[in-house]
Amino acid sequence: LALYFTKIVIYAKSYFAGIKSNFIRVNLGAITVGTFIFFLPALYGDSYHGLGEILKSSLHDSVNLLYFLPLILLVLLKPFVASLTLGAGGDGGVFAPSIVTGALLGVLFAQLCNHYLGTQLVVINFALFGAAAMLSAAIHAPFTAIFIIASLVPGGYLLLAPLLISSFIAKALAKKLYPYNVYTYKEVATAKPF
Repeated sequence: LALYFTKIVIYAKSYFAGIKSNFIRVNLGAITVGTFIFFLPALYGDSYHGLGEILKSSLHDSVNLLYFLPLILLVLLKPFVASLTLGAGGDGGVFAPSIVTGALLGVLFAQLCNHYLGTQLVVINFALFGAAAMLSAAIHAPFTAIFIIASLVPGGYLLLAPLLISSFIAKALAKKLYPYNVYTYKEVATAKPF
């Protein structure tokens, strides 16, 4: 997923760099992002509120198939919309989208395992593991990811070992598949985004 995010950022920046008019570039990005947000409001901003609501509902509500559809859409569309924002020259970064997307992927994994395999995985823990793995893979900085994610919740440092494992595996895999991250791609962005 971090590789998808990195490549989408590179492609969006390359695509929007070809649009010379600032007016057209910014408005095309704003209209596109606004359309996505209109149909899926949880994409707005950093999405921490939407993630909080999903985590709350996962603790209390029974999970059914309709629960998974918005999660899947958010996991796929959050990096895409964030990339459009960055490419069009909007204000934003990769930390919040990476953290939220990874956490949503962790929630999705835990809920699918709990629902279909009968496991009793702790959803919030897997949200943290997913967030750490995604951030680590997106920026190639596992220690940064570990300590940021561990500090998000009380007692998060009790999960240092699994956060460490998920972060280092994600970073190693991401670096092996594609050696660049969202900060180091500049030299390849002009040549070929993929």
